[in-house]
Amino acid sequence: MKDEQDTTVERVISDMDAAFSRNDVEGLVTLFAEDATIESYLVARVFDRKEGVCRGRAEIRELIRALMKRGVPWGGHEPPIIRGSTVAVEFRAASSDTEKFSVDIIEVRDGKIQSLRAYVGWRALMAGAGAK
Repeated sequence: MKDEQDTTVERVISDMDAAFSRNDVEGLVTLFAEDATIESYLVARVFDRKEGVCRGRAEIRELIRALMKRGVPWGGHEPPIIRGSTVAVEFRAASSDTEKFSVDIIEVRDGKIQSLRAYVGWRALMAGAGAK
């Protein structure tokens, strides 16, 4: 039997997928806590800065808008692995059903994403090397 926390985390991941599929920037932003963070190499590229961290909804909104303008470089994802309030989501490359693109580690607190840390392999880094 699933506990309430697992159900909440599953709902957040499902809502993320739905918002991304609709290109719904505000729908995605509302899934994050006011003081949430996103850590990703994409942050440094998109904002042309050394630190790869977005802090708060305003910066997260800017990042999501920029990513949606570019088009999403990943395809679907494997079933999320949920352990309490932490979820790991392994994304596939857009060009393959088997090649892995990245892993996101997401922390959910009080029904909102508190942090998202994106880890990518060398192929993902190479694919984004020319992007700004």
